[in-house]
Amino acid sequence: MTKVRPFTSERKCREKIEEIVFGIERRCPNCNEPLHQARRYWWCSVCRRKITARSVTWLKGSNISYGQLFLLLGAWQKKIAPGAVKQLVGIAYPTVARWYAKFRANLPSENAPLSGVVEVDESFFGRKKYRNQRIVMGAIERKTRRIKLGEIPDREQDTLEGFLLKNVTVDSLLHTDCHPGYYDIGWNGYGHQLHNHSLGHFKDTNQIENVWSVAKRHIRKMFGQLRTGKLPEFIKEWEARANQPVLFKSQISYLEVCLVQD
Repeated sequence: MTKVRPFTSERKCREKIEEIVFGIERRCPNCNEPLHQARRYWWCSVCRRKITARSVTWLKGSNISYGQLFLLLGAWQKKIAPGAVKQLVGIAYPTVARWYAKFRANLPSENAPLSGVVEVDESFFGRKKYRNQRIVMGAIERKTRRIKLGEIPDREQDTLEGFLLKNVTVDSLLHTDCHPGYYDIGWNGYGHQLHNHSLGHFKDTNQIENVWSVAKRHIRKMFGQLRTGKLPEFIKEWEARANQPVLFKSQISYLEVCLVQD
């Protein structure tokens, strides 16, 4: 199992989060006046309020220690399954899964569209016979490997074109399979090359095919099965891992960007 090293002592973990939330000089987030430290909280003499780093962020209401928070975050960044983290951190499986969902929910969005040479495809998640099948459409910018993903209701031409117009600039060159919904994409201004997968022509769409392989393997590793009910959460995480890898280098790099005040 991948090891996740503790950031440092409980006190150092708490101080680091307070530095991120209140700044190095520890100023009130409401009036920007200097805070005064008490035993278990900070005090603003202007606002006349007691505050902690938890009370003004999405950590509010949490009962885990700061050290456990750093361990959980590091484990999620390294894609360690909740079942393994349960033993590592010493908290229940549902708590681990709930915190993983919270880390995903607070990831920032990256809205810049893709451009240049872009590979496009769709994939099915879940099974039709269980009535939980979902369709995800994806595009990957070949040069940078930035991706855009989104759940779509069907594979009709209007749906596919709507996704592309939202996420890919119209001067791009698209590589797709031979699904009929892609036949008239060129009328929107895109360059377009079709590749017949039935004849084994996968070379020019192998990057987007790899996205599906990695995504499904990741879900099975984490939860043992494809959970389509939480698909939008996982889509957000996969995009962030591909487009903003700095958020997954360390606990601090994530918290500095994502620990926003409520």
